[in-house]
Amino acid sequence: MARILLLLLVILLLALGATIGYFNAQPVTFDYLLGVWEVPLAGLLVAVLAIGVVLALVAAAGRILALRLEVRRLRQRVRDHEIELRNLRELSLDTPSPGPGPT
Repeated sequence: MARILLLLLVILLLALGATIGYFNAQPVTFDYLLGVWEVPLAGLLVAVLAIGVVLALVAAAGRILALRLEVRRLRQRVRDHEIELRNLRELSLDTPSPGPGPT
C-alpha cells in the first residue's frame, strides 16, 4: 500500500512540475559572471535546483565520510569485545573454581 501511495505522489509531483514548466516556458535572460544566457524560466529553475542539490551533497560528503569511518571503527570494536567476551566465557567454564583454602 505504501508503494502505491509513493508512486501516486511521484506521479502527482511530475504532473505538477510539467504544468509549472508549461506555463513558465517564456524565455528569461540570466546574467552570470561569464556572460548572458537566455533560457526558459522552467529550465532555469530546474538547473538552479540541480546545482543546489549537487552543492549540498558536496558539502555533506565530508561529514558522511567521517561518520562512515566512525561506524567502521565502532563495528571493529564491537567485534573485538565479542571475541573477548567469548574468550572470557570459555575461560570461566574450563577453570575449576577454587575451594575453601587451608585454614
